[in-house]
Amino acid sequence: MTDWIWILIVFILYFVVLVGISVYQSSRMVNMGDYVLGGRRLNSFTIAMSTGSSACSAWTILVFPALAFIGGLMHLWTGVFIVLGMLLMWIVVAKRLRRYTIATDNSLTIPEFWEKRFGDTTGALRGLSATIALYFITLYICSGLIAGAKLLENVFGLGHSGSGHDIGIIITLIAVTTYTFIGGFLAVSRTDVFQAFIMLSGFIIIPVTLILNADKPFAAFENVGSGFWNPFNNVEGEPLGMPFYLSSIGWGVGAFGSLRISSRFMAMKNETDIPQSKYLSMFWVAMMFTLGLLTGLVASPALTSRGVEIQDAEQLYITVSTTFFHPAVSGVLLAAVIAAVMSTADSQLLAASALASSDVPWMRRVTQHMQAKGKVVMGRLLLVTIGVGAAMFSITFPESIFTLVSLAWGGMGAAFGPVTVMALYWRRFNLWGAYTGAITGTVVATFWWLMSLGHQGLLNLAESLGFGNFVTNLQEVGVWEINPAIPGAIAATGLSIMVTLLTSPPSDEITQLFDEVNSPDWINPVTTNTQG
Repeated sequence: MTDWIWILIVFILYFVVLVGISVYQSSRMVNMGDYVLGGRRLNSFTIAMSTGSSACSAWTILVFPALAFIGGLMHLWTGVFIVLGMLLMWIVVAKRLRRYTIATDNSLTIPEFWEKRFGDTTGALRGLSATIALYFITLYICSGLIAGAKLLENVFGLGHSGSGHDIGIIITLIAVTTYTFIGGFLAVSRTDVFQAFIMLSGFIIIPVTLILNADKPFAAFENVGSGFWNPFNNVEGEPLGMPFYLSSIGWGVGAFGSLRISSRFMAMKNETDIPQSKYLSMFWVAMMFTLGLLTGLVASPALTSRGVEIQDAEQLYITVSTTFFHPAVSGVLLAAVIAAVMSTADSQLLAASALASSDVPWMRRVTQHMQAKGKVVMGRLLLVTIGVGAAMFSITFPESIFTLVSLAWGGMGAAFGPVTVMALYWRRFNLWGAYTGAITGTVVATFWWLMSLGHQGLLNLAESLGFGNFVTNLQEVGVWEINPAIPGAIAATGLSIMVTLLTSPPSDEITQLFDEVNSPDWINPVTTNTQG
């Protein structure tokens, strides 16, 4: 049997399982509360595994090992700070966000929560934050579609034709939207559990195989620099600078703006499940990044022994899967890539459709008069529409996965992280501070990302204003390479605090709700969301 047929059979079986789970869960979806948050009835195990797998995207499977493969052990810090960021999300955000979104009339999305938390009766903050979220989420969806296209190009030879990349994106889009369309949040969460095991299995088998196929897998070898195995040096042996450490921290900061992680906290059946979910989820995430790092570090000796050269480091995992294993096993290992793509892309598509149907002002005017099932239908239609738009963007601008995720993850962290945390913890925080934080985080993060790419228009503008040399000097010391979450979050936090203190405090009604939610006597309901 031809190799690609084995892999295709595994892929089809994998997809049948996903669709089967979705069809089964679809019978429990009757309103938007079910579609967006699963009726807030998910148990601790499902929440733990769904949170972990949705946080570990195609970036984790394809890009993170590639970074270690090229740069060595210095990327230990990237993994450490991502894991730390996830842990802090559980500690700082999970319980208060679940409580507050229940107390604010069962808010289904972060923009809706912001609107009710700050008492905004105009809908402007909700619409603004939804638009910002759609901007970043679309980029994240694009990264998943491009990852899926890379997999299909490599395995099935789609890249041999001029339209191979486009076909790969379209196939990936169809696969992701199908089961998300059918089953909504419940399907996404349940399939995430299945996909979590697939992803972790792949990341266990791959590095073990590489180690067994190399004579000296942990020794310094000819084609790497002297600093490859030193976590405090770059691959050339030079000490790591502050920009690198700040950028690594930025990957952790980005977690605070991840709406797909926040939605898992909101969907939890009971806050007493948080400790158990936290420990299980963090174990899974720590294992994924540890094994991903190991895969990149030990790949070169084993590949060299087989005479295999890699032109695109982001295809390291795919190349190893197809080089060392029988095609049937390769299919299972490559299913981990699909799982990474889908477990994130489905959550992003679902979040985007919820935002578009419930929070974007002109769509709210359309859906607010609909019955519950009509709103679900509209959410599904918007899911497909957003997916098609992301696919068209991916075809037109086929950026690298790393490039897209660095802005999407970092930008969300800057735009949503500071405002959400201060909304949960600062009684005095007000509407104007929230506006300032969301806008500042978005603008600064996007600007920083464009500068890291050497955007010619911004460089010309800096030159015309007399800042050309200053910008060049910053580039030389690596300032623009810092993950955009860091400058964006710092600017958003600082300006939000300043604007809040310079404007009127929130109303007594808002502060009273804040006190009630954060009171030790707050009643912890086991909630079934019936919002239409």
